[in-house]
Amino acid sequence: MHDLVGLRSEMVKRSVVTTAEVLTGPIRGRNKTHLVTGYVHKPYPPIYANLARHSGFDSALLVRGVEGGVIPSLRQPGRAFHFSGEGELEGKDFNPSELDIDQPVRAVPFPDGIPLIKKRGSAEADKPDADVAAGMAATLGMAALAGEAGAFRDGLVYSGGMCLWHLGRVDTIQKGAEWVRSVLDSGVALARFKD
Repeated sequence: MHDLVGLRSEMVKRSVVTTAEVLTGPIRGRNKTHLVTGYVHKPYPPIYANLARHSGFDSALLVRGVEGGVIPSLRQPGRAFHFSGEGELEGKDFNPSELDIDQPVRAVPFPDGIPLIKKRGSAEADKPDADVAAGMAATLGMAALAGEAGAFRDGLVYSGGMCLWHLGRVDTIQKGAEWVRSVLDSGVALARFKD
């Protein structure tokens, strides 16, 4: 499978392997297993839902996320689809402003200052140093876990609130977002991560 990683760059599009790998569910819960995944194109939710059911997931939350991720745009209304058990696939609209998220960006911006790496003897464009980018992302993530305000924290609040709502831990995404925000701001999330 790893040998197919370069296929994505050559195709420029998401390959069937990228879709199927999400649905293999190599780790399964003792009682239930839930899928949370992102999509971009509008026809995908019913397809992903059928694949998730076939793969044995007890529920699925399919988020129209930025670049196919699980975090919706931080500055405009979004949409997700979900099912639980044998229930129907249902759509849900939401708005970051309803969660007290007010960002001028749709996603966490790529940090400034990442050095570029040029492949020797290659005509490919310079690429950001992945190790430096990963370190900067980890720093931003740790700050968000410590409750530091910003787009990274808001993304955690948004997606976490959606997950809590989907799993029935809260009855609205707003309540889920409040819960996630309180856990981040109290330092509990960071403490749990460091344990």
